[in-house]
Amino acid sequence: MAKSNSKYYTDVMQGNVFIGSTAAAGTAFPISTGTAVTFGLWNTSTTKNAVLLGLNVGFTSGTIALGEIGLANQYVGFATATAAPLSAFTDGTPKNALLGGGSSTMRFTPSGATLSAGGTAVYWSGKSIESASAGTGIYDAKIDLDGQIVVTPGQLVFVCGSVAQTGLFTMSLIWQEVAV
Repeated sequence: MAKSNSKYYTDVMQGNVFIGSTAAAGTAFPISTGTAVTFGLWNTSTTKNAVLLGLNVGFTSGTIALGEIGLANQYVGFATATAAPLSAFTDGTPKNALLGGGSSTMRFTPSGATLSAGGTAVYWSGKSIESASAGTGIYDAKIDLDGQIVVTPGQLVFVCGSVAQTGLFTMSLIWQEVAV
């Protein structure tokens, strides 16, 4: 029997690992307290948690705002409505890391959601944009979250910056869905 070197091999083979990505053109991301979410995961399942495994961020184009990359969250419940904490959500389709595997039980947005109040920073990656000139700073970040953050039912987690980002970044978020 062959042995795999991947630390998530068993979880991937069980069909429990998912990847949500932006379009190739990328997206900007808000300051942590912003209300315009541009890339995030909403746990709408009442029976599963999302265990965050990784986040990849790479510069695509535009004018770069200096600052650090992080994650923010807010409890938004399970529905969108005008007076609800989450008033709009644009769905994307995450991929099962087991190519050809089943669908996610979570909702993922690669482009937009609207909060009625700003989020709260929960995690700073230590990865910073060091220069406003393309080619001289850190423009790619492979962030190993390794299960350190668990998104429980009703929670929305989204990529943010210590300042609102004006440049566009391609991003992928990797998570595992585990029974509560």
